[in-house]
Amino acid sequence: MRNVRQRGGSALLIALWTIALLALLVLTFTFDIFLETKLTAYSRSRRHAEYLSLSGISVAEMLLDRQRSVSGNETEDLTASDTWYPAALLLSRGSSATVTVPLGGGEIRLTITPEPGKRNVNKLSDEDWEGILKVGDIPQEYWPGLIDTFNDWIDTDSLPRSDGAETADYYGTLPKPYQARNGPVDTVRELLLVKGFSEAVLSGGLLNPDSPKEQQISVSGIQDMLTTYGDGKVNVNAADRRVLMTLPGVDALVANAIIEERTSGIAGANNSSFKNEGDLMSRVPGLDAAIQPRVTTRSQYFRVTSVGVFGPVTRSIRAIVYFDGSRLSVLQWREEP
Repeated sequence: MRNVRQRGGSALLIALWTIALLALLVLTFTFDIFLETKLTAYSRSRRHAEYLSLSGISVAEMLLDRQRSVSGNETEDLTASDTWYPAALLLSRGSSATVTVPLGGGEIRLTITPEPGKRNVNKLSDEDWEGILKVGDIPQEYWPGLIDTFNDWIDTDSLPRSDGAETADYYGTLPKPYQARNGPVDTVRELLLVKGFSEAVLSGGLLNPDSPKEQQISVSGIQDMLTTYGDGKVNVNAADRRVLMTLPGVDALVANAIIEERTSGIAGANNSSFKNEGDLMSRVPGLDAAIQPRVTTRSQYFRVTSVGVFGPVTRSIRAIVYFDGSRLSVLQWREEP
């Protein structure tokens, strides 16, 4: 009798273990299916977001072409029926444009900014550099070293300036040696390779973090004012306050006056953007005459940011493009999550 009970207890225990194992297998299988479904849904959403961001580049090309045919004098009926008109009008006036385009269950968030609203780092004179370093809050005692090392970095000779650096006397002696470029820089971030150009100089922060706290110097940085594209002239219809303040004789008050003058009617039929360099000089009294040959009112280089959004997923494309009036050429392309 006892053996019968023992066999019955063992069978029950085996049955319970079998049921537990089967339940675990079912749960594991269910979780795998759930996880695979989620991954498939995310992959599909990501693909949609990628297609939307790519479509944004095509929309940017269309807007850059469209801006050639708008003037601000179009009839209300035409402007009301044309979804793209406001953005095209802003671009035609030398300003940035931002649009949101619903498409395919998601949306495109597109920003187009004239790149010559910044200073081309490869075209800067020593005087230009001084203006930029001043606006970036870099102490004046740093200026000679930064200017000379940059000029040595891009020139084709191997003779260091008095406060400069070349391959033989500096870059080649570093623990991980490299050579001076001896040519124009490709990106603004390349400046980090140049002697004296720290992350703080570019992006802002503490210039001397290892010094005692009371001696530390905080700077705003210069990166936001620089580009590597364009002929070196500043688009005064697109430049922000800081960039305008790098021009000869332009302080905060004059920069604000330029911005106020160019934007007073930008959103409507009254085109207040500057038509040309002479228009700028006549409408903003007291400007230094040295400004006129350094500015423009039009752009052919643009920074395009296209963000595709589908559900919780976003994909971004950041590009520099050149538009010659009929064709768009991509000069720089970067995709981001």
